[in-house]
This record gives sequence, structure tokens and C-alpha cells, in this order.
Amino acid sequence: MRRWLLVLACLAAIFYFSAQPFSAQDLRAEIGRHGRIVQKVRDLPPVSFSYGGEIVDNRLNPEDFIQFWLRKGAHFVVYGLLGLAIDGALAAAGLKGCRRWIAAGLFVFLVAVLDEQNQMSVPGRTGRPLDVLVDLAGFFIFTLFTKPYTNG
Repeated sequence: MRRWLLVLACLAAIFYFSAQPFSAQDLRAEIGRHGRIVQKVRDLPPVSFSYGGEIVDNRLNPEDFIQFWLRKGAHFVVYGLLGLAIDGALAAAGLKGCRRWIAAGLFVFLVAVLDEQNQMSVPGRTGRPLDVLVDLAGFFIFTLFTKPYTNG
């Protein structure tokens, strides 16, 4: 039962942050206070791409660039941890091998889709299929790196 509490804690964190408007999570002003870091990012070789119709560019707007990677990194890590928590709970419930991994992956996928759908109803937030892939990547990478240390 304890292992399922960790799953519930991850789910609570995901949906708590998902329900916050973008303005409550906007880190650009705080990032801007760290001028040396902002300048280091601006001095990197140029990196520019489009994401969700917005240009992410380290030289034109380093604060947005940093915030983008912090937010995507947080998704990657939280969904990686959710996947590990689910995997552990399913292992404790007796599910083994590939079936456990597939069940955990499907659960993470479902949560990611619901998270993105929820964000579409929150002011300043959007739901993007590409974000579901970021979440799944967290699950896959965390699982791959921890598999040698787990049973199955």
C-alpha cells in the first residue's frame, strides 16, 4: 500500500501544478535577476526553434529559453518519477517483466494525456501532444537507467 502512496503523491503534484495558471508559474522575472546566467545563455552558440507556434531562441530571449528548458525538464523528471513509482507499486502487486513495464507506460501515457487536456482549461496554459512525448521520454529514460537495479 505504501508504494501506491508514492504514486498518489506524484499524481497530486502533477495535477496541482497543471491546474495553476501560467502567470503563477512564470519564472522569467526571477530568471532575469540572474544576469550572469542570462548572459551565459545568450553567449552560447545560437539555438532557435519553434514550439507551439512560439520561437524559442537563446539569443533573442534568453529568459524564455531558460524557462522553456526548466519547465520541460521538470515534466521529464516528474513523469520519470511517476513511472518509477508505478513500476514499484505494480511490482509489489505481483506484476512481472514486460507486462509491468507496459502497464506502467500506459498509465504514464494516460496521466500525461489527461494533464495536457486539463491544461487546456487553465488560463494561459495550453495542451500539446508534443508535451505528452516529453513526459513519456521521462518515463522511458528513467526506466531504462533503473532497470538493471530492479527485479524485472
